[in-house]
Amino acid sequence: MIISHIQAQQLLDSRQNGLKEAEISLDLGLSKSKVKIEDTLFIFPDNQKIEESQLKKIMKSNTICFSIKESSLVKIHLFSNETNKFYKLLPTKDAPTIEISGIRMHVTKRMSPIEDTKMKINSIAPINGFVLDTCMGLGYTAIEASKQADFVITCEKDENVIEIAKLNPWSKGLFDNKKISILKTNILDEIKIFKNSMFDAVIHDPPRLSLASELYSLEFYKQIFRVLKINGKIYHYTGSPGSRNRKINLPGNVSKRLKQAGFKDIKETHYGLTAHKKL
Repeated sequence: MIISHIQAQQLLDSRQNGLKEAEISLDLGLSKSKVKIEDTLFIFPDNQKIEESQLKKIMKSNTICFSIKESSLVKIHLFSNETNKFYKLLPTKDAPTIEISGIRMHVTKRMSPIEDTKMKINSIAPINGFVLDTCMGLGYTAIEASKQADFVITCEKDENVIEIAKLNPWSKGLFDNKKISILKTNILDEIKIFKNSMFDAVIHDPPRLSLASELYSLEFYKQIFRVLKINGKIYHYTGSPGSRNRKINLPGNVSKRLKQAGFKDIKETHYGLTAHKKL
C-alpha cells in the first residue's frame, strides 16, 4: 500500500466531514480501497492502523510517496554510496516520477508522466516489431511501447532505479510483461552487442546532457543507426536545457549529429526529435 499527500488529504477531509469510512487509492490512483475511520485512527486493509498525526506529517512532505508497513508510514527513498545519489518516488496527479538528487526524470509541470510518455510514443506511431528503449527509468516507455510492439528491450544500468521501480505500482507492468525484457546493463556497452538491423524503432530518452553526454554523442548515434532496420525510426528526447540563459540549442546540435550518423527526415516534436533510417 502506497500513498502520498493527495490520499492523506482525502482521508483527513473525510474525518473532518464526520465520515466513518473513506474510499481512496492505495496504489497512487490505479484502484480504490476502503479505509475505516475511528476517531483519530485510520484503519487500512490488513488491519494496518495509522494515526491522524502521521497523516498530517505527510502533508508537509508533498514531494515523496510513502509505503504503509507495520502501521507506519515509510518514505520511498534511498541513498547509494556507490553512485553518491539520492533517489525518491515523487507523486504527481497520476503516475509518480523518480527524482535523482533533485532532478526529476519526467516532464511534470504541464502534464503527467503518463501523458508525457504517450506523446513521446505517438511521435513515432505506429510502433510494431522489435523496439529498443535505451533508458528504462520507471519503465513507463517500455510499458506503453509494449502495447503496440511485438517485443521491447529496455536497459537500465542503475540498480537503485530498478529498486524504486519495483516499489512503484505504476511500474508493475514492467516486471510481469512477457513482451518486455529488462537488461541490467549500460546501453553504451549493450548496443555494441546487438545485431545489425535488429530493431524497428528506438526510443531514446536519456538523462540530461550534463549527466550523460556520451548518450548524445555521434558514436552512440551511429550505433543506433546500425541496429535500426531500413525505414526504422527513432524518438530522441532532448528538452531545451540552457536555451534561455546560455543560448544552447541542444535539439539543433543533436539534429546535426543524427544527420552525420546517417538519419534522414529529422523533425522537432514533443520535447525532442524524430528521425528515420532510409536507403
